[in-house]
Amino acid sequence: MADALASQLNGRKVETPGGNADVVILTEGLTHANTTERHWRVLEAARQARRAGVRLVLLQGPVADTGLEGLSRTLRKEWPDTEVITWTLSGASAPEMARDIAQALASGLGEGSLYRGAVSEPVAGNLLAPRALVSIPADPVWLITGGARGVTAACAIRLADDAGGTFLLAGRSAVTPWPQGLPDATDLKTLRGLMAASAKAGGEKLSPMALDKAARAALAGREIRDTLNAIAAAGGRAVYLQMDAGDPASVTQALVAARATYGAITGLVHGAGVLADRLVMEKTEAELRSVFAPKVCGLQNILSFLDPAHLSHVALFSSAAAFFGNRGQSDYAMANAILARTGQSIAQANLGAQVKVFHWGPWAGGMVDAALAGHFEAQGIPLIPIDEGARIFSNELLSGDRTQVELVVGEAWAAS
Repeated sequence: MADALASQLNGRKVETPGGNADVVILTEGLTHANTTERHWRVLEAARQARRAGVRLVLLQGPVADTGLEGLSRTLRKEWPDTEVITWTLSGASAPEMARDIAQALASGLGEGSLYRGAVSEPVAGNLLAPRALVSIPADPVWLITGGARGVTAACAIRLADDAGGTFLLAGRSAVTPWPQGLPDATDLKTLRGLMAASAKAGGEKLSPMALDKAARAALAGREIRDTLNAIAAAGGRAVYLQMDAGDPASVTQALVAARATYGAITGLVHGAGVLADRLVMEKTEAELRSVFAPKVCGLQNILSFLDPAHLSHVALFSSAAAFFGNRGQSDYAMANAILARTGQSIAQANLGAQVKVFHWGPWAGGMVDAALAGHFEAQGIPLIPIDEGARIFSNELLSGDRTQVELVVGEAWAAS
């Protein structure tokens, strides 16, 4: 592609990053490296090429496992003095795509899918109203990653109430029992104090790190048990699978056993994810890999195991960061943009399935603590109430328009 572009731009000045070019075109997104490596290379190249007034053009192919638009949308927020756009190429031959790029450069086109010199830009659609719930095949088997805790757990409970079935809640945490002899506690600080007092009374000395780890594990175990009980109370059958979605061996081991016991999985809800917020200029490869592991690699591992023909419902939990970009979340925005493309690919390949990608705004719970809630409030961004978000999720997954794959949930993020 670089050679084809140089040929097309013959007569113009073509430079490598670090020169004085007005436009820098990055082709790293077209390599055949694995998903995580490819996105890290583009992020690194963008950092090297950044300069006030320069225009960065990121190129990617029309494949499901790419999400550079999440990076460019974030960079436009972090680098207001630098224009950054992503073009998704059509998949034609390199000379044909190079001609499209040269024409688009001359026309000053914005971000989107590039084909024959024209760009199809993503736009927000209309507001959707809830639909009446529809019945689904009896006794569905749901695999829900990240579904035993947080907002995904709330969605699973609502889904159990609306649809029923067997719920396989997959997560990395062990179901740690509550410390014997300790009273009930719901927050980390209180439980740490109780555990420290108990250890001291028993002549045991725990380091602050060990105490914190034990308290977090106990609270996680309690939350998992509460979710299992709530799903059962709503009419579902709840099972917890200790599984690391980012580890192919762990996925295979857990799902082989689950399939033998509960049958084929018919519904997938991928809600697993972690944050490692840091501005692009300070972002590390380890942080990017930690974000991609559960959300991107985890989904790839699960889809490589499941039979698509058995899937009737697929829900992927993305973030509004993928659609709008967000300062400090370049890796998270890219990972969620990949989820959106993957959802579109699943919907095109399996026309009989209901596929929904939820670009969630911030929830009033889950990853949003008091500090983050105040940050969003200062920007005028309302939080999604837990009950309302779960209702929207279940209604759209069960009864939504099949042609509407991607949904942005919550009000549009502030321009800043």
